[in-house]
Amino acid sequence: MTNVLGLDLDTAEMLLKATGKPVRLVEIRSKKGSKGEDARVIKTNETDTEMIVYWSAFKTEVDNPSVKA
Repeated sequence: MTNVLGLDLDTAEMLLKATGKPVRLVEIRSKKGSKGEDARVIKTNETDTEMIVYWSAFKTEVDNPSVKA
């Protein structure tokens, strides 16, 4: 199986569909439910009939950190 962990969802799905098996996407959410926009693959599983991709949306905030020399 192609390693797609950490990849964005669209890229992972495209790579796995190239294997010829159907791809099923399963979203994983936290109980608190933060609103993320960065969909990333967190787990995969391959069965005889399909590829299962577990993904979650991450909220990535990047501030301008002060650089200390």
